[in-house]
Amino acid sequence: MDEERSSRRRRLRWLVAGALSVVAVAVLAVVLLGSGSGGHRGAETGVPAGDTTASVTRRTLSESSTVDGTLGYGTTLELYDRVGGTFTWLPSVGAVIGRGGTLWRIDALPVVLMYGSVPAYRTLKHGAADGPDVAELNENLIELGFDPYGAITDDESFSVATAAAVKRWQKAEGLPESGEVGLGRVVFAPGARRVTAVKVTLGQDPPGAGTPAETTPTTPAARENKPGAGKSPAQEPGSKSPGKGKGKPAKEKPGKDEASKKQPTKEAPAKDEAAKEKPAKDPGKESPGGETGASAGEVALTTTSTQQIVQLKVKPEQQQLARLGETVTVLLPGGGEAHGHVSEVGTVASEPSSSGDEGKGSPSGENDEPTIPVMVTLDHHVAHLDEAPVSVELVKSVRHNVLTVPATALIAAAGGDYAIEALASSPEGEQGRRVTVLVTPGMFANGYVQVQGAGVREGMTVIESQ
Repeated sequence: MDEERSSRRRRLRWLVAGALSVVAVAVLAVVLLGSGSGGHRGAETGVPAGDTTASVTRRTLSESSTVDGTLGYGTTLELYDRVGGTFTWLPSVGAVIGRGGTLWRIDALPVVLMYGSVPAYRTLKHGAADGPDVAELNENLIELGFDPYGAITDDESFSVATAAAVKRWQKAEGLPESGEVGLGRVVFAPGARRVTAVKVTLGQDPPGAGTPAETTPTTPAARENKPGAGKSPAQEPGSKSPGKGKGKPAKEKPGKDEASKKQPTKEAPAKDEAAKEKPAKDPGKESPGGETGASAGEVALTTTSTQQIVQLKVKPEQQQLARLGETVTVLLPGGGEAHGHVSEVGTVASEPSSSGDEGKGSPSGENDEPTIPVMVTLDHHVAHLDEAPVSVELVKSVRHNVLTVPATALIAAAGGDYAIEALASSPEGEQGRRVTVLVTPGMFANGYVQVQGAGVREGMTVIESQ
C-alpha cells in the first residue's frame, strides 16, 4: 500500500516538472520572437533613441541683418549767450531743460529756454514788425500759462495782449516788468535740451561785455595809435586844444605833418562807431526794455535733444533694409532689448575714416567700404546708457502665417531634394509608423524653416534629429 502511494507521488512530480518545462520553452520562444519582430519595426516605426519630436506649426518668420551702431542722443545744438554781464549760475552736465526753464543766469537774472525753430535776433516789443519769432514768443507765453484770458489772438503780432503776457512772465521770473523781451533774454530751440557740455565758468564775463574804449587794439593801425606809439601832437599829453596854436606842431615837427593830418581822419569814424556801440554792450546800463545790452555772443552750452537715438552706418547694399518708419529691435549691452523705428536714412554714402591712411582699418578690409548714415529713434528711454555700442536688427523679409518645422527636422533626400520624417497616424488615431515626406524649404529664421509640400499639414508630428 505504501509503495503504491509513493509511486503515484513520483509520477505526479514528474508530470509537474514536465509541464513547467513546456511553459518555460514557450515563454522563451515568445521572448525571442518578440525581440526579433521589435528590431524589424524599429527601422520603420517609433522614435529612434536620442531623437525628439516636434509639430508642424504656423508662425510668422522674420529674416534680419544685424548692423552695429552707437546709442546716444539727438542733434547737437550750441546755445549762445547774448546778454552782457557775469555768469552767476550754470546747469550741470546731463541736466534736462524744458520750455520755460533757466539755461543760465547773468547777474542773477535768468536766460530762459523757449521752443521754436527761428533763433532770436532782435528785441521783441510792442510795435515790432510781425514775424515768426513773434509767433514763437506768443505760442510759448500761451503754453506757459501767461495768457490766462486768451487775449493773444494774432499769432505773429506783438500786441498789447502780448506785452501784458510778457509782464506776467517777467514778474514770475524776477525780471524787470517792462513788457519787452530784450535780445538774449530768451533762447529759442526746437524742444527740450539735454546739457552735454558747459563752455563757460561762474564769474566769467561774456565777450563784448566790456566798454569798447577799454578794449586793447589788435590791428596794426590801432597799435600805432596806442599811447606812446607815435601819437599825433593833438594826442600827446600836455598838448593844447585844437583851438589854440594849431600851426605850432606842424612847424616844430615838419616830418610828421602828413601823419598829423591823416590820423584824426582815420580815428574819428572808429570813435564815433564805438560811441554808438557802447550803450548796447555796456553791462552796467539797462536798455529801454529793462534788459542788459547784448554782447557779441559766446557759446555757453552744448546740448542735444532728449530723444535717444542709435546712429548706424550701413553698407550701400544694405540701404534697402533701412526703411523709414520700419520697426526694429535694438540689442543692448548685457543682453537686453529695446524697440525703435527708423527715423532717418541718408542718401549719400560717406567714405570710411581710414580711407587713404595706409595701415589703418581692419585686416579684413570691412571698414574700407563707404557707408550710409541711418538714424533709429528709440520708442522708450533706456537709462544709464550713453555712447554705448549696440546692434540693430534690420528686417530683410517677413513670411506671415506659414507652415514651419524646426530646422533640425529637415533632412536631405535623393536627387538634392529635402524631406521631413513624420509619424503617420493609424485609422484609430495611434501614431507609430515613420514616413518620409518630400518638402520644399523656404525662409530660415530663428531656428525654424518654412516648409511646403503635398503631404505637409498643420499639427503633423515630425522627428527632430539631435
